[in-house]
Amino acid sequence: MTKKDNTLFCFRCYHTWKKRIKLRPSKYCPKCHSPYWNRPRTRVSKLIVEKISETIINVHNAIIKLSGGEIGVRDEGGIHNSTYKLLNNQNKNKKNPTVLGAFILNEFARRHYFMDGNKRTAYATAKIFMLVNGCHLKTEYSESAGFIIKIAEYNSKITFEEIKKWLDENCKPVENKEIENYLNKVFVSLTLGKRK
Repeated sequence: MTKKDNTLFCFRCYHTWKKRIKLRPSKYCPKCHSPYWNRPRTRVSKLIVEKISETIINVHNAIIKLSGGEIGVRDEGGIHNSTYKLLNNQNKNKKNPTVLGAFILNEFARRHYFMDGNKRTAYATAKIFMLVNGCHLKTEYSESAGFIIKIAEYNSKITFEEIKKWLDENCKPVENKEIENYLNKVFVSLTLGKRK
């Protein structure tokens, strides 16, 4: 998969690199040396689960530093388990990113893996994964908070299908060339967002 004209992406180790010779395709990833760098994995590896879990924890920590709250992980094993299920779900639902977003909101907002900021982390993670899969969640967190709080309530009556329907109403498809711009906006809003 090419990100731009001369930048390549490894599906095995998530490494990006610039293509040296434009006429000849790369035979392997320069970091992990996999000849299958351009083919998505069918199974999820432990290394990828650990990297994505660490990224989710880092997103949580950035959100807490910006908007306030208590930094800390309650259940790191639960984060790894949910990340594994998330990546398997992503492999099954590549064509339907709102199913992936609904899974993330359902999994991370309802299960309290962090001391504080579970719903904010679920929203940011869903937004990022949906962008990577070609769908932009148009609403800001402040507009979405009421719905996400209803999802996270104890014995919530909101079903997976209702979450998916809400996401379908609040999302729009994104072209591959626009994904990088949207991801930059998400990153900027996370790092330069309003502080308490």
